Amino acid sequence: DEVRDLQASVGAIMIKAMAGGGGRGMRIVAEDEDPAAAYKACAREAEGAFGDGRLYAEAVIPRARHVEVQVAGDGARAVALHDRDCSIQRRRQKLIEVAPAIGLADDVRATLQEASVRMATAAGLRGLATFEYLLDAGDGRTAAFIETNPRLQVEHTVTEAVTGLDLVQLQLRLADGASLADCGLDQGPPPVTGAAIQL
Repeated sequence: DEVRDLQASVGAIMIKAMAGGGGRGMRIVAEDEDPAAAYKACAREAEGAFGDGRLYAEAVIPRARHVEVQVAGDGARAVALHDRDCSIQRRRQKLIEVAPAIGLADDVRATLQEASVRMATAAGLRGLATFEYLLDAGDGRTAAFIETNPRLQVEHTVTEAVTGLDLVQLQLRLADGASLADCGLDQGPPPVTGAAIQL
């Protein structure tokens, strides 16, 4: 019933696996389509792929950019280590990752990074996490939070390339009890230098 209520209020929805990734356990359900069949199919696929058939639903942004914010936290404070764009996908799997996200308005970039830091701080993040958003490509401003991955992702290397940070070493130091100040991040992240692309 909650899924149908969401569909009635926003139109098309995306059903997604809670433990998912890589485009598995995901289906778009059109505004006038019954979500029951998609829900069952997603639950089966999620159970088979991840051992967890739990699902959730979110509004679909038809023309969206997929923007990620890399965050580091020491359990008390957090800092955004800039952002990436992974909008070029095939079957909802990332193909190209670019750092920093190109053509993002400065205020939108700041809003996404500030929101990520607030969530990381509230959760007491110790280590690294990636906060992911869909940004409406039509207006370039409307963003929806979609998920957090509390770990490094394969695309972390483009962030390393533009910040000069070794994110693997940073994650290990934070896990071992180091503070952001101990890691040289008490004044925020280093400035971005250049751009990096991963295929």
